[in-house]
Amino acid sequence: MLVPIALAVSAALAFGSTAASAKAGSGQIKANTKCATALKPELDKKMGAGAAFLARAIACGNSNPMKATGKAIKIGFAVPEGPVVNFPEYRVAAQAAVDYINKELGGVGADPATGKAGVPIKLIPCAFNIMVPTEQSACVNTLAESKPALVFSSLSFDDTVIAKYAAAKLPVLVGTPIMPSDFITPGVFAIGSGGGCLGVHLGLIYYATQILKAKKIALPWAGSAPGIFCFNDLEAKPLDILAGKTLSGAAVETTSKLKGTIPTLTYLPIKVPTVAPDVASYAAQITKFAPDALVYSNQGNFCWDLVGELLKNGWTNASYPLILSGSCIDTVTMAKLGDKIKGAITLGGLSILDPDALTGEYKVDALTYGTKIFTYSKERKLNGTGFSTAGFSGIMFAWQMMNEAVDAKGVLNVKTMVSKIKGTNGHRQFGAQSSNCAKAIAPYIGVCATEVSASVWDGTALKADKAHQGFSGLSLVGKGDKLRLSEVK
Repeated sequence: MLVPIALAVSAALAFGSTAASAKAGSGQIKANTKCATALKPELDKKMGAGAAFLARAIACGNSNPMKATGKAIKIGFAVPEGPVVNFPEYRVAAQAAVDYINKELGGVGADPATGKAGVPIKLIPCAFNIMVPTEQSACVNTLAESKPALVFSSLSFDDTVIAKYAAAKLPVLVGTPIMPSDFITPGVFAIGSGGGCLGVHLGLIYYATQILKAKKIALPWAGSAPGIFCFNDLEAKPLDILAGKTLSGAAVETTSKLKGTIPTLTYLPIKVPTVAPDVASYAAQITKFAPDALVYSNQGNFCWDLVGELLKNGWTNASYPLILSGSCIDTVTMAKLGDKIKGAITLGGLSILDPDALTGEYKVDALTYGTKIFTYSKERKLNGTGFSTAGFSGIMFAWQMMNEAVDAKGVLNVKTMVSKIKGTNGHRQFGAQSSNCAKAIAPYIGVCATEVSASVWDGTALKADKAHQGFSGLSLVGKGDKLRLSEVK
């Protein structure tokens, strides 16, 4: 859980025992004063452009926090919060990151060497209920009227809104790309660690087939609009590519070199609707199928409702492994299940919920997240989810790129910022492996990160699968392959 981690980390940072801490010795914190920590250009060579800037900013924030002043730069923030699909943790964590930036890092354009603060960021949230089709489109108008420097789209459930943001001439960062327009729209940047559907869903299939060598896969999938796309294009399609044929035996067209490498592979697709899913029936079908592995991505409660039914049917990790997306992560529910789900695997971005599994600057990210989310978010039950880390890390990246496009007076050049994001090639990104927008491949031209990392539940907490950090399943599909938007038998 994050509470004890945060308490321990807070003490460590305060007394100088990590790379992110104040100078060892005094343990004193001096606000808005010159910071003695120097830039280390060698970090850029080791970890990518922006690494030295980020390391110094975090260190100086701990030893010499700066409070931002002046006219705020606005970030619009669209997030689904409703009775069916509800991810308030995305917003809560994003606001925590904004508070951290404004109260400790000096905002945008701060200069730690002189103690000169920059300008603050202001988050403009707009929540929408996906069951009311007009609400997400209404958010476009609401956010456009606030005149933000950019819009952060956490998860979109309407494939038309990205074009509407473009029509309003608003740059868009996508936290978790799950709709086709998130992937294929020029000028839209899916920067979330793990790459949303592209990174995570391909990663799930890669982990099951290439690492665990599974050939018989249970595949429940979310029946929402984005779930339909993610299942068809990034789960069923790569499985068909590996088998060299569809479930009905039809030929598969692809440029992937892995085509037909597992000819005996088969899978059981089960659509899970967003309203009144018959979970007991799905569990019975899966148990009868007797898979080598189960792959599932959905909202947390849907994941654990199914696992609960599987447990009633006698499932244990010895039966077959569970391979779940980061969206399933709910540490509160998982803690209640304890050893019953020991061995369950989750895939997502860098595992910053487990600082002990990381080293160097990545560990600093995890320690910083654990401390700052505890400091600035009182929503304790939300802070240990996959989307909370995505919200925090996403805003930190936006802040990083803004700092590369702001002048001495704190004025942001939006065109320069967009150009900087578009050109990232191994750029250091807080809470992620790196940002690589310049390396995006067709048809997924908007995805800037495809690497994922695995974690394993040890009965009490998620621990990084150290052998499987920062891998990509992109080889499962071919460059230029057509998108699969509907089921293919």
